[in-house]
Amino acid sequence: MTVDDGVRPGEPPGPTSAAPKPSSPADPEPVSKGSPLRPEGELDVSELIEVIGGAAGGAGPFVYAPHGNVNTGSVHGGQRVHNASGKEGRRQRQGRVREGPVPEAEVLAAAFGFARPDWFDTAKKALDQGPLFLAGRPGSGRRTVALNLLHESCGEGASLRALDSVTELDRWEPTDASARGYLMDGLFPSRSLGPGVLGHVRSLLEKAGARMIIVLPDDATLLRRLEEDLHVRPTMCVPPPPALVFGSCLEAMVPEQRERERLLSALSRSHDLGDLLVPELVPTEVVELVTAIVAADGDPNALTDLGARLSHRVEQQVPELIAGLCDDPDALAFLLAACVYEGLDHRLVREEADRLLKLADGRLTAVVSGADPQRAEKADRPNPDFVFRRSLTELLHAIRAVRREREIRTEGAYAHSVEGVVFVRHRQAEAVLRHVWREYGQLSELLVEWLREVDRSSELTRPVGRLMGKAAMWGGGRRALRHIQALATSERTTSRLIAATALGVAAEDPVLVAEVRYRLQRWSTAADVRLRTTVAYACGAEFGLSRPDLALRLLHTLLLGARGHYVDQAREDDARALLAVRVAILSLFQAGHEEKVFGRLVQWLGAERGDTERLLSVFGQLLQSPQWFIQKLGNEAPESESIVETIRHALNTESSYDATCLELLRWAEWGRSDETLFRAVENLFAALSDSMRFGEFRLFVEMDERGADDWPGLSAARASLNAWRAGEQWETA
Repeated sequence: MTVDDGVRPGEPPGPTSAAPKPSSPADPEPVSKGSPLRPEGELDVSELIEVIGGAAGGAGPFVYAPHGNVNTGSVHGGQRVHNASGKEGRRQRQGRVREGPVPEAEVLAAAFGFARPDWFDTAKKALDQGPLFLAGRPGSGRRTVALNLLHESCGEGASLRALDSVTELDRWEPTDASARGYLMDGLFPSRSLGPGVLGHVRSLLEKAGARMIIVLPDDATLLRRLEEDLHVRPTMCVPPPPALVFGSCLEAMVPEQRERERLLSALSRSHDLGDLLVPELVPTEVVELVTAIVAADGDPNALTDLGARLSHRVEQQVPELIAGLCDDPDALAFLLAACVYEGLDHRLVREEADRLLKLADGRLTAVVSGADPQRAEKADRPNPDFVFRRSLTELLHAIRAVRREREIRTEGAYAHSVEGVVFVRHRQAEAVLRHVWREYGQLSELLVEWLREVDRSSELTRPVGRLMGKAAMWGGGRRALRHIQALATSERTTSRLIAATALGVAAEDPVLVAEVRYRLQRWSTAADVRLRTTVAYACGAEFGLSRPDLALRLLHTLLLGARGHYVDQAREDDARALLAVRVAILSLFQAGHEEKVFGRLVQWLGAERGDTERLLSVFGQLLQSPQWFIQKLGNEAPESESIVETIRHALNTESSYDATCLELLRWAEWGRSDETLFRAVENLFAALSDSMRFGEFRLFVEMDERGADDWPGLSAARASLNAWRAGEQWETA
């Protein structure tokens, strides 16, 4: 599923019954892969805005049992343990259900040995009021707590269902009347959960007599956005103290106190329990400790090396293990094969190790022999292809940098984890780049050649653009922007996006800003479409966001320059420039310049310069970010009259009717669960019904056919249609 398949962040989604959105004349025509201007493939509006910076089937059984549990592999989960044994490799493990009915066995497993955190009752009360957002770090037992909350809130034997993170809550409806609880694994990153959608979900749950928990990662940005947008405070899943989890789990596994005392007495001969239950242990690791103690069955010898065997300590010993094998390629290959095929027959492991060694073709050998030109004998030298040549830890130490803690980022279509590399000293990166740029001319040329071929990704293009802009300041002189202009005329879209970011950074210099403005004004009328698209991207990036008046003037110049030529290449160029203009205007609109952008759009439409269809196409794009329009229409602000007239204009223009109608139907459908949106749609349809022309008539017919009784605006639409059928007259045009 692509980003465009869903609803844009912060917007009400559309009705499932609405017709697909048609392409606008301003949309670019598809370009073949061989096109000289788009060798990377086309980007859509949402991808461009992101880039310019605008807005398991593992093997092994599930194990828990009183009086016995053998730990033969790595463990994962909440307050329970999963063993992944290679010996069970051919048997399909019954994993957690991520979508569909939650088996009763999984609910019972979550309750087995469960230690109630002190915030459990508070979370249970919050769950009764609507969807509960439960956030925490991996291993903190979020899913275990969620299942126990649902189990207690919904009642014994209640039917529970699991929802995957790609579930579209804006379109979701309960499909199982017997379900009383829903557990959702995260939120789909490209669909921000707005107040309208949350209200809609809350009303559906209330009607069905059900409860829902949404499990989230411990990501500060995501949680802050939920608090700001939804005015809800997610519940943090803080695990109980390790000692409490240990006692609860051990009591569940070993019900009799005398038996527990016997098992613990064997542990006390070699370890102090307090030393093992360090505060940083999460429930997963505590359960692993309990499992090992139970499996030892009171044998002190089996617990001698318990501390060394626990999984939370093993990673600390891995570097030493690998370092000791760097001169032994056979052992390295066998280590990797054993890690993959742990538990299988040693002959199979050896065969796979030999196959890996052969495939490596010397890359597992630390030192190779080479002929010394000065001597007859051969001299050994480090193998540059050795895959274990330099560890990340060594490289970080060499450049005086560190690796940040793992964090979850949710921008783009999918969530991803990041462990950022940062320097120990503040601004060391800029100091190094500034030094090499000034002191080593050939190296600066190499950097430009390397960076202009970077892959198309916002997390790569933005830092490259910042570097290119800073480099313009470091270089100075009359040719300070030479490398940026080379990017602006590149055939790669990515290079032009980098140039747009670089121009914004370079414009921070009080000396360079005049030259940047001059170049953008000159490029806005250039015949080269690459320069014109660079101007548009710059207007939607930092340069334009901090200078909205200038950006809108430049964008208007670009709009006037696209006149729908009849030559194929010229028409194709105009379509590309118009796409970039739409991206820039939407970026300005979403950045908080709504009133300014809409005001200019109304002025341009009134100028009657023959570009009405293109301007209405841009307006249709703005309707897809409707918060500002909804606020003005709902409060009957002075701007509401202009908004109604522009919508009326779009409805009565054939090329923009379909897109406008679809967006208004979206508003109406989702106005059912949002008071402000409901009022805005009611006011809009009442105003449109005052002068019903062909466009309004078509909209009202669509509304009458597709709308439900509780849709706002439906009464006004049906009243107008009934009056028209009774013979009343409206203005016709």
